[in-house]
Amino acid sequence: MSEKIIHRISLLLDHYRLSKNAFDAKLGTGNNYIGSMIRREGNVGSDVIEKIVRGFPEISIYWLLLGEGEMLRNDITKGEVKEPASEYGQDPFEKMLLQYLDRPKIKEKLKILLKDGEKEKINR
Repeated sequence: MSEKIIHRISLLLDHYRLSKNAFDAKLGTGNNYIGSMIRREGNVGSDVIEKIVRGFPEISIYWLLLGEGEMLRNDITKGEVKEPASEYGQDPFEKMLLQYLDRPKIKEKLKILLKDGEKEKINR
């Protein structure tokens, strides 16, 4: 397996048949950023790695970071892959908050708070 992350990014471009410019556009990196990194065999920043993980959720993070395992995750099928929430206007904090609010204990506490709030409206 390739030693550097930038080599694996190059394999990712080949897999998706993306040009370097199209890849930069998808990630929102500067024009020719990836091309320059590939030519220089440079190191990409954590911000770019995060953009790749969010932009290509079917890619194995372990493969991208460590070169271990397969490029594509085997725990999801093609139909389960969804675009990142940020593509639909939901920022990462909002997504995290919604996941937190979806927990059973939190839902129960919210119900109690809402009932108390309704009681206060009635008593006014």
